[in-house]
Amino acid sequence: MRIACILLLASLPLVACGGTGEGPGRTLKNVPRSRTLIMDCAEANTCAGQIKDYNSFNPFIPGSISRIGYNFLYEPLYFFNAYEADSELIPWIAESHAFNADYTEITVKIRPGVEWSDGHPWTAHDFVFTINMLKDNAPQLMYSTDMATWVEEAVALDDLTARIALKAPNPRFLFSYFVHSGDQGVPIVPKHIWESQDPENFKNFDLAKGWPVLTGPYQIAVSEPAQRIWDLRGDWWAKKLGFQQLPKVERIIYLTYMEENKRVQNLIANNIDTCLELRPANIVSLLQANTNITTWTGREPPYSYITWWPISLGFNGLEAPWSDPEMRRAVNYAIDREQLVEIGWQNSGDWTLLPIPDLPQMKKYFTLAEDLVAKHQVGVFDPEQSAAILSRKGYARSGEFWEKDGKPLSMVIDIFSHFQDLTPVLIAQLKKAGIDASFRMTSDFNTRLRQGTARAYMIGNFSSMRDPYFVLRQYHSRFVQPTGEPADNPWRWQNAAFDKLIDQMGQTPSDHPSMNELYRRAMDIWLAELPSIPIVQWPHRIPHNETYWTNWPTAENPYINSAYWSRTWLLVLLQLQPKA
Repeated sequence: MRIACILLLASLPLVACGGTGEGPGRTLKNVPRSRTLIMDCAEANTCAGQIKDYNSFNPFIPGSISRIGYNFLYEPLYFFNAYEADSELIPWIAESHAFNADYTEITVKIRPGVEWSDGHPWTAHDFVFTINMLKDNAPQLMYSTDMATWVEEAVALDDLTARIALKAPNPRFLFSYFVHSGDQGVPIVPKHIWESQDPENFKNFDLAKGWPVLTGPYQIAVSEPAQRIWDLRGDWWAKKLGFQQLPKVERIIYLTYMEENKRVQNLIANNIDTCLELRPANIVSLLQANTNITTWTGREPPYSYITWWPISLGFNGLEAPWSDPEMRRAVNYAIDREQLVEIGWQNSGDWTLLPIPDLPQMKKYFTLAEDLVAKHQVGVFDPEQSAAILSRKGYARSGEFWEKDGKPLSMVIDIFSHFQDLTPVLIAQLKKAGIDASFRMTSDFNTRLRQGTARAYMIGNFSSMRDPYFVLRQYHSRFVQPTGEPADNPWRWQNAAFDKLIDQMGQTPSDHPSMNELYRRAMDIWLAELPSIPIVQWPHRIPHNETYWTNWPTAENPYINSAYWSRTWLLVLLQLQPKA
């Protein structure tokens, strides 16, 4: 790519502000810094050093694509705001939907006039094509196992009407997969582009052909290892229909993944506008150094909101010794969650005993499980009980670590950078309990997780927003694949009684009287076996730089969360205002 004009940002790569973009005849227009939003890529595994997927854009390949566009430019049927207690679905590409009486069929009405970025109409044919493509490629593609599990038939009745027949009642089908909230939401792709491609290998990137074809209000201007640049396009369908105004942000620049100290330096210098959540000491230092920085709670603690992603210590449930629930419980007794938060997070956060997020519409499920948590002693820190289990399992401790057959009991915990403050404290606790624990951060973290070669790991539980089904169904045995084969979810735990309850829960509306009892019975099994060990609620301490942009979401104006890697980032872009 030839650069005609560059803006040199301190400690950052060269960022284009004019020149010739990728593709014949594509000119990179001049956009002032005051109309440009700059941030780094959120994933270390795909963007450390360089953007590894700079020339690909397939959102269905597990662990291979960074969230620097696909997450918010494949627009959904609906949005949902988990940060308002009375939030309802926000219609977007869909105008409405209706289930039949037994929740085995759903009919979706599409908004007339929606267009892909190449001018093709967005129709019900695109929606059903995406479902069927995923169903036909299970379990290799993201979301494919779910589509194969639930969908009997997906058909377009006409251009604006889709009907999905389900294999069993599922009143959450639409919300679980085609409503964007947090990290939740299946991208819907254009049939006229994808139908002639192999979805497991299609890169979906060719700027000369206008690929990727999307619906959102931006198009790729530059994509190279050092940066991806999106420019506003004035022919966005929502603007043409009068449904939405164009964003004020004219250019979005994603840079390669930065270590946290680099993010802080560049926020202080006003070179970037937001970044990944920061560790407690860094967010405080940043607020002190730059008066233009604010957060979800302004410039006062706790500087964060609780996310949809409570963190667990997970295991490959197929592989010894952690396939044994008693061994997992021995680990649980060795964990002092209060100390993890006190030391690892300097009291800026909260621990958890359940794998569900502490969000407004989820609070009642914590109350419903209080007695079960106490019964199974999930919150009990008791190294003596840990030692009793290990002794009963044939381990002996004469030195620093427990041993069996001449080998120490060891645990290597795979993590990525977000957990590097908590994990050393956890490692110290496990070592004190006699477990030879260590951790590693590798660039292939996602691959190790999905293939099961990570025997222990720290990871979040995804996206329960209104009831606990979506997170609990991730522990269903249908997601279990043999070690070495990719799986949609990493836990690899199997329990037939739990599966049956989750299947029943999936067929039961959230507000049905039987839902609470199904939840309690499922949690009784889950807490007894601890397929993962809940550790902490995950806070987003996300800085908002108001040097150039204002009207970020806040606790007082929670129009959506402010994570730019989430599925709802478009709603932030539509609200941001240039600083006067």
